[in-house]
This record gives sequence, structure tokens and C-alpha cells, in this order.
Amino acid sequence: MPRVLRALSFLALAGMLSHCATSSGAGGQDASPGLRFAWPEGFSSQVVSTTAETRDGQPARKKTMRYRLRLEGVGEERTLVTDQVEVQESSAEPDAEQEGEDGQPPSTPSLVLGPRGELRRIEGMEQVVEEMAREAEAQSIPEEQRNHILGLVRDAMEQSSRYRWEMLVGKWVGLPLKPGAPVERTSRVTLPMFGSTVETVERVTLKEPTGCVEGAVEKRCVKLLLESSLDPTKREKAASDLVQQVKSFMTANAGMPEASLPELTVTTLKLDTLVEYIVEPETLVPYRQQVSGKSQVVLQSPDGEAQNFDIQSDRVEVFTSAGR
Repeated sequence: MPRVLRALSFLALAGMLSHCATSSGAGGQDASPGLRFAWPEGFSSQVVSTTAETRDGQPARKKTMRYRLRLEGVGEERTLVTDQVEVQESSAEPDAEQEGEDGQPPSTPSLVLGPRGELRRIEGMEQVVEEMAREAEAQSIPEEQRNHILGLVRDAMEQSSRYRWEMLVGKWVGLPLKPGAPVERTSRVTLPMFGSTVETVERVTLKEPTGCVEGAVEKRCVKLLLESSLDPTKREKAASDLVQQVKSFMTANAGMPEASLPELTVTTLKLDTLVEYIVEPETLVPYRQQVSGKSQVVLQSPDGEAQNFDIQSDRVEVFTSAGR
């Protein structure tokens, strides 16, 4: 498979966009008392991320990602860098293809943060896209299809980068420090496998103090809990956006003109997410995050055939900072 198509698959279809979100109440710009971003200068953490995903009742696919997360710079702007990425993928299916050297993920963009943790810009996307553009041209992919593919890759990289910031910082900054006082707000979430966005309603709660790591006696961390589900009042728009995104993928991968694609109807659309996050309340320094999600999409075609996309995923990330 050409690298540009493989990158599109990795970013938009294989899990990096699972449950991406931008909350209306998040962003690190709320000056009200609450959780604040105060990662120390030179912060560096080794992260082990383990994901198990089941699609349409098939055997679970498991992926382990190891990487380094570090904060560079001082002053008004600091850069959050993800590097030293290693990915191992396995499947319960005996004949499943294993990820090797040819299947390495594309480079990860860096996030430039302001003093309160707000996301100011994303750096490093265009270099990756330009490299893929050269490879696509060398592989003689038609220009129109090539531009469509690269546009999807660019959008996927931006969404996954914003999702990364949201899950580490953006969703939690400004959350009231009073345990058990939930915050309800709306959010825009990216559907796993499809890449279209939907409106959700989420409930965020700061739970009781807890140990930062398993077995710790001192309870100097807190557990943050986020629960979200599809906003029923926005379902119609979500269904329309999903159909349009499916057509975009079909055009990019098959080179088919949109006018020749079949009309599709969304008969089922569900999305539920649960996040548990253990952090230091004074700094938001992370220790452990678990994200569980379930999504279901049923597409009906004009010939009467229904396609059911049912995904269940669970991701656990453990952060081990230098000096611990």
C-alpha cells in the first residue's frame, strides 16, 4: 500500500482519531479557580499506551505504543514534543498482518502551548504532508485523488493533535477543585473509523484524592472522570456529516467521482465514552489515563443492504516522569 494511503489509514481509520474532541468549556483560558496547568520546565515522561479494540464482534486487535513526551522551552511559549515512538500491533487472528518497518506511523506534530496550557498552534504537519505529496507523485497517483488524500491526511493530523492536547490538558484546566461537583458541557467529537464530527454532551467530575501510582500510600493525586454521549438534538446533522465523510474516503481511496457514489442513510448512530485520569491537582502532571469507548454506525444503501460498524475500544496510558 502506498505510504500516503497507509498514513491515512493509520490516522483516520486505525484509532488515532478515536473519540477526538473539542469541549466548549475547555481550553486553558478560563481564569476561574480550579485545576491549572503547571508542568515543570524540562518535564519529560516515558509513556506506555496499550489499546485493545474490537470491531463488529471480531477478535480483539491489540496495540502497544511506547513514546517519550517532553516539554521544551521557557517563558510564554513551550513546545510539547512526542518522539521515540515505537508501535507493536497484534491480533487474536492467527493470519493477521503484523506491523513492521514498512508500517511505522507518520511523524507526530508538536504542540505549542501558552503559559496556562492553552494550545496556540500545531507545528510539523506540513513537513509530513509535503513528504507524502512527493511520494504520491512518484507513485503516479492521479492529481485529483492525490490532493483529496493529502487533504484528509492533513485534517486527520490536526484533529489527532488537538485531541492529544484535549486529553492531556484542555479538558481539565479550570475544572473546579471541589470533589463531586460535576461540570456539564457540550463537545465536538470525531467518530472512530469515519473521521466525521458529532455533537456530544459530557459530564466531568473531580473525584476523591487517590495515590498517584498503584500501591502508593500518600494520596496526593486526584481522579478525574469524564462521561459523554451523543447529543440527541444534533443527530440529524451528525448523520449527514458522516455520509459526506464516507463519500470523501471512497473518493480518496478508489478515485471515484462523488456523483457516481450510492446514496447512503444512517439508521443507527451511537457514541459513548468514559475517561478516567489520575493527575496531580496542583500541576496536572499525568500518571495514568484510561479511555473506554463504544460506537455504532449502521449505514443503509439503496439496494437494501445494511452495513454495521460496531467498535469497542479501551486504551490505558501510564506516564513515568524522569526523576520519579
